Amino acid sequence: MALCYTRLLCRRNIDLRNFRSLYTSSPHNVAISKPLCMGSAVCETHDEKNARLKRPMSPHLSIYQKQLTALLSVTHRTTGIILATYAMTLGLGTLLIPGGIPCLIEMTQELGLSAPLLFLGKTALALPATYHTFNGFRHLAWDLGKFLTIKEVYSTGYAVTALSVASAILLAVL
Repeated sequence: MALCYTRLLCRRNIDLRNFRSLYTSSPHNVAISKPLCMGSAVCETHDEKNARLKRPMSPHLSIYQKQLTALLSVTHRTTGIILATYAMTLGLGTLLIPGGIPCLIEMTQELGLSAPLLFLGKTALALPATYHTFNGFRHLAWDLGKFLTIKEVYSTGYAVTALSVASAILLAVL
C-alpha cells in the first residue's frame, strides 16, 4: 500500500525531464513520452483502473486452506521478533532503571502476585524462547537435508510445538 502511494506521489510531483541524465547517456535530444496523468486532474490507482475495466479481483490468500507449515513459519518469525524485543527491553532496562534488572525483579516480587498469575507470566515469557530454539534446530536439520518430506515436516512441526510448550511449562515451574 505504501509503495502505491509513493509511486502515485512521485508521478504527480516529479518531472522526469529534470533527472534525464540519471537514466540516459546524454541529457540532450532525448524524447520523453507524455506523463501518465497529464490529461486528467487525478491519477487513478491500479485498483481503480481494474474496477473501471471490470477486471475480476484476485482472491489472494482467502482461497487457500490454512496449513501447519505456514502457521509454524509465521510463529517462528513472530517469536524471533518477541525475543529481539526482550533483548532490547533488558538492555534498555539496565541503562534506564536506576537499580537495573535486579531492582525490577524486586519490584515484581513486592507486588505480591499470586502463584498462578506468576506461573502464567513465566510461561508467556519462556514460550517464545523455547519455541524459537526448537524450531531453529528443526531448520538446521532441514539445512542438512533431513526431515524434508511432507509427512516428516508435519511430524517435526507437531514435535516442536509439543516440546516447546512442555519445556516452557517446565521452565515456569522452576
